[in-house]
Amino acid sequence: MTALSPERDLHHYSHKADFAQNLMSVICGEHRLDTRCRDTLDFHYDGMRLPHRQMAIGTIRYGAQVIINIANLRAYSISLPLHGRQQLSMSGASFHSNDRQGLIVSNASSQDLIIHPECQKIQVVIPEKSMQMVLSDLLDQPVDQPIIFDPQMHVDSSALIAAWWKNIEQFMQLKSQYSGFYGLQMLSEDYENFVIKSLLLSQENNFSALLKQRSQQEIPAYIMKLRQFMIEHAHEMLSAEDLLRCSGVSKSKLYAEFQQYYATTPMLFLRNYRLQQIYKILSNRRLNQRYSISRLAYDWGFTHLSRFSQEYREAFGETPSETQSKFL
Repeated sequence: MTALSPERDLHHYSHKADFAQNLMSVICGEHRLDTRCRDTLDFHYDGMRLPHRQMAIGTIRYGAQVIINIANLRAYSISLPLHGRQQLSMSGASFHSNDRQGLIVSNASSQDLIIHPECQKIQVVIPEKSMQMVLSDLLDQPVDQPIIFDPQMHVDSSALIAAWWKNIEQFMQLKSQYSGFYGLQMLSEDYENFVIKSLLLSQENNFSALLKQRSQQEIPAYIMKLRQFMIEHAHEMLSAEDLLRCSGVSKSKLYAEFQQYYATTPMLFLRNYRLQQIYKILSNRRLNQRYSISRLAYDWGFTHLSRFSQEYREAFGETPSETQSKFL
């Protein structure tokens, strides 16, 4: 797998297809670029990678017909032509895209994206891990299966989708003002979370029904109280008995209803919350050099380092040191 580029300002031009493929593999993940114009492209990419969720926003054009073969992207490539057209082929179906119809390429089965010579488009790239973490926050439960979107984004028939793209276009217009802004790291967290949350809530995907159900649920007060207790005391050594005592209900009632609303047990919810907080620190350039990994683990209630590393890898697909090294 190609690591996503940590570079913030991204401005590139080339005639070479190999350069375009290598650059875009670094920006949005592994893929293959096929074209007859391997030495005569008019490739331009102008964008920015935001520092918190590693989301990239930019404009791209190839200046020739290219076919992008995708099998293991590990990110979501979301695009809307400013002019020209493109077409996504997957599982025997074709999805056409122009300035009124965007596309989402999810990390699913093998797909081919055909980009026509006149196409210039806005592209938003969201790492798969970032999408899962934001969805996990929305649902208040772990997400361990791929998020698959409806590949077509209908700008004319959905006011929410139109507003989403309008927001991205406005960001692009102001991009140059943000690139040297000292507060970008602090601003980025809220903006990236907003963009990802609004996409998850407005574009149909395989978690849409669960999100709608969760928005309409009234979670019992004792469970909300317990959840808040776990968050406020997550640095402390809490036992299952402590959580049961805080809930004020029987063990069978607590476990059955907590499972109903959060699809996990209270202790696993607490463990996952702690792991997410450690990941947030290790993936934050301002914070990750202040703490050693062992110090973070102990501060967040993990007393066995080898077990902590194993659980972290199971949750995020990499070791704590691998996360930290990416954001140094």
